[in-house]
Order: sequence, then structure tokens, then C-alpha cells
Amino acid sequence: MVYRDLALAVTLVASGCSVDKTATTTHAIIGGDASGPSEFAATGMLVNKEQLLCTATLIAPDVALTAAHCLEEPLFGTLGFTLDPDGSDGTSDVVSVTIYHPHPDFDDGVNDFVDLAVRNDIGILILKEPIQDVVPEQLDTPSFETAIDAGNQLAMCGYGRILWTGSLTLKRDAEMVVDRVEAFEFSTTATDPQPCTGDSGAPLFVDGPSGRRIVGVVSRAVGTSRRCDTGAIITRVAPYAAWIAAASKDRDPGCSAGGGGSVLPLGLLWALHARRRRRTPR
Repeated sequence: MVYRDLALAVTLVASGCSVDKTATTTHAIIGGDASGPSEFAATGMLVNKEQLLCTATLIAPDVALTAAHCLEEPLFGTLGFTLDPDGSDGTSDVVSVTIYHPHPDFDDGVNDFVDLAVRNDIGILILKEPIQDVVPEQLDTPSFETAIDAGNQLAMCGYGRILWTGSLTLKRDAEMVVDRVEAFEFSTTATDPQPCTGDSGAPLFVDGPSGRRIVGVVSRAVGTSRRCDTGAIITRVAPYAAWIAAASKDRDPGCSAGGGGSVLPLGLLWALHARRRRRTPR
């Protein structure tokens, strides 16, 4: 399963964390259903030039959670967030992303993570202004001691492809089945429904006595398939609860939370791309 295919376009960044970005991904859950208006109201699109980059979810009125790899590449364009459920006819009500924080220990240095690992694939978006008309989602934390076991069904919402060859950019949801579980990641089964391109950063939920909570975000495919037929690897949220809380409060344009944009010479940016290994992201 592929979550995104970012164009390797490089630009000299002017300043701060609001780095210009773009993506070729404009691709929903294989086997999912269209989400109702009130089902996952806080889940939206991370966009660039009104094109889908990844899925993200409000965890505060002006903070959204996504995957770190969605914030990794130095690319053209300005990041934005929208709750528009249908991006196939253009996006509306886009709020600019002013600062973003990929986890400082995000690890993209291994060629094709084919199994569960500690990749730290989680990131935070700070919006220019709060979105007040929706209730943000709650996060799982170690204090909840949420058990995730093989065979569990977890709700997921995202904007990825509904067919591995298609591209509709619609908000959809489905019940994912857990396959294997480790401390920092878990995987879903290779049977439909399952995530596909555009679902990177999409939330997976568990229902509990205190309400629904995000227990994971979509990271990448299991193995190297680009047909969305091998299952997905999910970053668990609870191990990163303290970092998420700190990054959500960090409004420093110098990116002191260990993420965000960097002001790099153009030649150095090209050098970074030249040494980047190919992998199979969602």
C-alpha cells in the first residue's frame, strides 16, 4: 500500500517553519464507506495548493495530528488544512498551517520498512487560526492503558484511494482489523478494508468509557506492494503523548519542538535528496 508519492521538487526556503511543500498524491480507503457529516468531523485533509497531501485530525481547535513523513520533504507550496469531505471538485475553507513539527527522531533512513519498527512517524500541525465549529478528537495516553490485540477492529477515517488505481479524494471510513502489535507500532491485516495512497496520517480509533480516542495514525505499507493489498503499519499514539502535548504548545517559528521547516541552501537540499533511499510510503 502506498500512502503518498511526493514530488522531488526543491526550493530555497525563505524562513521559519511554514515551509513550502507540494505532492503528486491526490489519491480513500479500499473497501470503506463515505463518512457521514458527524461521524469523524475533526478528520480532514493536509493539502498543498488545494491538492491532497495526507490525512490529518484536529486534536485541539488549532492543532492537527498527522504522520511525520507527510512533513518531511522540502517542496513547493504552502501547507493548509481543511475539513472539506470532498476534494474532487476543489477544496474549501482551507486554514493555513503556520508551523509544523515532525517528530525529531523520525527515522526514514531504512530502505523499505517491511516490518514493525520504531520509526517515530508522527507529526503536529499548528494552524493559523482555530476551527471552532467541531469537537477535536481525544488522544490515547499511557494512563488509559489501552489494550490493542490481534483481531481487534478499529475504526479509521481517511481520504485515500478507494481503488489502488483511482483518485477521488473523498472522506471515507472503515473498520480495520489488527494483525500484529508491538510497543510503538501495530499492523493491520492484508484483507480489505485497508488504507491506501492519501491515508497517511489517518487516525485509528478505539471506543472507551471516556469516549472515542485516537490510538494510532497510518504510517506505511507492509512490504513493498503499491496495490494496497498487503496491510498497513500504524504508529501508536500513546508512546508519544508527552511529545505531542509539548509540540502542540510550541509556537516558536524556529521549530524548537524538533520539527518544521529548515532554512537550507539550495545545493544542500539537492544533496539531501540525492542520498535519500527509496521506500514505500502510504
